Amino acid sequence: MRNLWGKLLAWLPAILVAAAIFMFSHQPADKSTMASNGMSQMILNLAGKLKIIDLTNADIMEICSAIATPVRKCAHMTEFAVLDVSLIFALWFWGKRGRELLEAAFVMAFVYACSDEFHQLFIPGRAGLAVDVLVDSIGLAAATLGAYFWPLIFLASK
Repeated sequence: MRNLWGKLLAWLPAILVAAAIFMFSHQPADKSTMASNGMSQMILNLAGKLKIIDLTNADIMEICSAIATPVRKCAHMTEFAVLDVSLIFALWFWGKRGRELLEAAFVMAFVYACSDEFHQLFIPGRAGLAVDVLVDSIGLAAATLGAYFWPLIFLASK
């Protein structure tokens, strides 16, 4: 029974990540845009403080506008990479290993990405886009490749 509770709890990170993705996707377009712009401003402010870029005479809103799409797409890739890793974690507790583990996690996350875009069709101002599933899949592929090569890198460093 104790082992079963551990296996069930292993799904908690994946459930929490999926819930966060759902909440982000459930925001109407204007609220989502405001959140993205806020994130873009934070990135710019950090880059300015770290002296990566000089913002003295810069039009912050214009720059935010220019980086809005890359910031949003990076967010898509990141959230689905994290979902993939959390699914790998859960499936590992259920005895999946190797290629079967990575493929199962990838497919589950890909299906969730498709359902996420379908869900957005019903949110005011949002659209379900195949290109967003592709962007999500880039994050999935990065996480899957990272999980595949992690043991090789870890063992090679010893």
